[in-house]
Formats: sequence, structure tokens, C-alpha cells
Amino acid sequence: MIRVVNWGIAGSVVGAGRSGLAWLGQSRGGAVDLPSLSLANRLVGNSELTVGIETCGGLVLTFDTPTLLALTGAVADVQVTGGPPVGWGSPMVLPAGAFLRVGRLIEGARLYVAVRGGLTAFADELLVGADPLTAAAAQPAARSVRRTTLRIWPGPRLDWADGNAWATLTSSAFAVTATSRVGLRLGGPVLHRVRHGELPSEGMVEGAIQLPPDGQPIIMLADHPTTGGYPVIAVVGPADVPDAAQAAVGESLRFIAAR
Repeated sequence: MIRVVNWGIAGSVVGAGRSGLAWLGQSRGGAVDLPSLSLANRLVGNSELTVGIETCGGLVLTFDTPTLLALTGAVADVQVTGGPPVGWGSPMVLPAGAFLRVGRLIEGARLYVAVRGGLTAFADELLVGADPLTAAAAQPAARSVRRTTLRIWPGPRLDWADGNAWATLTSSAFAVTATSRVGLRLGGPVLHRVRHGELPSEGMVEGAIQLPPDGQPIIMLADHPTTGGYPVIAVVGPADVPDAAQAAVGESLRFIAAR
């Protein structure tokens, strides 16, 4: 059993989510940065879609029994009391009685914790599943370079923006002003709309870039609504959505036309 002393900022138990249910009004959900959760699971010998923990910092865990875990995603100030240090991408066994504290995030927006056997949540207690009887990683993982230039495709409502919007979007820097599981708000050059009426709600996908009336784009993430009334002027390529998910407030993003 693992006890959650403090969930911290946006701490939650996450898996891969549920794909293919948008037609029923349900977004994917699950880990916002799914590749990072998958990597953490591979490091401890789990299947890639095993349930783990997502946190934006402040998470504190304590362990009843020796537990093999791995941290991926964002880089954070991580402290361990009563056990060995835990580095990014390095599987480590923490002994019974140890405390793991995930402090301030140094780089990135979301950190993932995978525990060998996976987790089932009961309020503030996490039950560890059966040992998968597979080998854990013998070496630390190498950190990949995160993209800050995201590949995009034109969206179905690009014609709601003026003729300069696409050129501005693909030639300018946009700062992250807010991030949540729903989406990423950006600030930068105003993208002007030529149509200002109401758009009936229509379906959206993860990575959709909506253009609100203020001209500042929003990138939809894992918990995005399945329909929306702002025009979708572009869509981030699926391979680059996890990079958007790790963009922290204040970071600068750019866009390039996908080919």
C-alpha cells in the first residue's frame, strides 16, 4: 500500500484514458503526456498503459513495503526521506517507511510516477497491483529533446480568421499563459477574425487550436470538451501534442506547417 500524504498540484491517478468515445461526448482523458507515462511504466517492467500518478508538483507519498518506481515527464526537485535518491528515468526501490516528495517543477509541466504492478486508488491510499513478472530496466532512460516548435495542419475553420492568420501563426512566438488538463492558453500576436458571429458547437480533437474572440489561441489537451463554439483554425499533429502538454507557463512555443 502507498499512502498519499499530499496530492499537491493537480495530482491524480491516470492511465491511457478512453479513446474512441468522442461520439458519446467523452474526451480521451488519462495522462496528458501519455508517452511519459508509458516510459515510466516500461522502466519498472509494467505494460505501457498501466495506471500511474500525474502531478504538477507538491506530491508526497509514503510506502508501507519496498516499492520499485520510476519518475518521468517533467524534471522536478525530488527529495526522499528514509531511502535512496530517485533520479529522472532511473528505476529505484524505496524501502518501507520512505517518503517521496516531488517539489517544484524545474523543466516541464507534468511529472509521472509509475510503480511496479500499477495502482488502484482508494481515496488517499493506493493499492499496488500484482508483480508483472517481467524485467525492469537495467539502465536509466535518456531524456529526449522536447519540441518547442510544433507541427500543425490547417483547421476546418481557418477561413474564420483573416488572410494573415496562418502566416502569423507559423512565423511568430507564442508564450504559454496558462495550462491545465483541458488546454493550453497562449499569448502573442493577435490573430484577427473576419467572422464574429456565433459558431454552432462542433466536434473537436485533441490538439485542436481554437481562436477565441480575443485572438489568442488555445490548444486543446486530454480533457478537452468534445464540442466547442470557437473556430478551430489549426490542429497540432498528434506526435507533437505531448510536447505541448509539457510546456510550462512562460515558455515560448512556435508553430510550423506540417508536411
